Amino acid sequence: MFQQPDTSKKAPLSPDDLEVLDKFLEAWCEENGVDRTDSAAQDVASSLIAWYQEDQKYRSRIQLKSADEMPIAPDILALLKQIS
Repeated sequence: MFQQPDTSKKAPLSPDDLEVLDKFLEAWCEENGVDRTDSAAQDVASSLIAWYQEDQKYRSRIQLKSADEMPIAPDILALLKQIS
């Protein structure tokens, strides 16, 4: 099970940040046929938040034109391996 990161030193998420993350989670759930209340969806949501808060550059990279330019956080990579 995913261990929740310490986000006490991270900048709070704005409503716009939450909207972006919610869209990512919604797309992941739809693509994988997973209900948002499922533990797998909760793990993905936690990883997305941790990844997004890790560094300001990740927030700006959401706007990149090429997905190849965006690094994959280790937690997200581990979850993707579990799914496949």
